[in-house]
Amino acid sequence: MGDDIFSSGAFDDPKHKVEGPGLTRTMHSAVTGAFVGTFYGTCLAAWYPDPIETSGKFGGISGRTDFRAVGRTIMRPAMWFALTAGTFTAVECAMEAARNETKDPWNSLVAGVAGGTVIGLTNGRPQVVAATAFGMGLFMACLDLSGPKTVTNEKELEYKRLGVLPKQHVESEALMALKDKYPKYKDL
Repeated sequence: MGDDIFSSGAFDDPKHKVEGPGLTRTMHSAVTGAFVGTFYGTCLAAWYPDPIETSGKFGGISGRTDFRAVGRTIMRPAMWFALTAGTFTAVECAMEAARNETKDPWNSLVAGVAGGTVIGLTNGRPQVVAATAFGMGLFMACLDLSGPKTVTNEKELEYKRLGVLPKQHVESEALMALKDKYPKYKDL
């Protein structure tokens, strides 16, 4: 545990930041995306009580869950999540290298468009691909512009989270009148 708030293990620690060459960052993002996609696919497979079956010539016994279909249900989101995260990070690293600018909203905008394109390709319709690419690019640029903190008054938030309550609660006039009217509830 360090002396500063960033290494203290406190609730407000910043998120883990991966630094280094673009390939390292891209691989880290792709692996993280694969883990998140696997978790999503697992939740998707477990959500419905119906059996997951393969349709086609290799279909198993009707009414029973097929191992191939479960694997496909889990691995498809893992692949798309990994591909999206890897594409975003690779394009952002390429933009940083090409423009020699780090932490720039333009890098996030272009990388968001690339990642949004991958997300839109899950549907395959050109209108959806374009809308998703534009929306994700705009969203990522706005996130980069707003910074890591979304709170404008940090002192007020700190008081709300960690503020100390008074030892004796101050009751309102209406509550005191009710306690006088019903004395058996006076000690509540």
